[in-house]
Amino acid sequence: MAVWPSKRQRQLADYRDRARRAGLSVSLKSPGELPPRLQRATDDPLVGYGLRLTPRQRQKVNHDLFVRSPRGWEAKSGSPIPAFFDRLPENAEIVSVGWDEITIYWNESGGDEALNAVLMVLVELHPQPPNAQTLTR
Repeated sequence: MAVWPSKRQRQLADYRDRARRAGLSVSLKSPGELPPRLQRATDDPLVGYGLRLTPRQRQKVNHDLFVRSPRGWEAKSGSPIPAFFDRLPENAEIVSVGWDEITIYWNESGGDEALNAVLMVLVELHPQPPNAQTLTR
């Protein structure tokens, strides 16, 4: 007898397939060590949805790490938090603007509305994002 995936497992597979078709990477690995002053609001396992950066694009972004702590969003650099971070769902806890990729780590709950919010913030952070319509279908 075969084991059928649960409704939640099918939903996660759909989210990840949609993200990959739109050119995003999906990472199941942890975001790594956080500075002690930037502790996450929860201990939930997180999945990273990321947009790659080309060498030319890397020069156009401000590299930083943002963490949703119990006090709200905080930046590793101390920089102001972009206003559009307010649109991220509560379960998005880390935004990493690295040298190779911009990644949002979240627990993939909250339905299509939460997924679309994560994708749209990735678009806003990226200097040359893919078509936003492709991401939110």
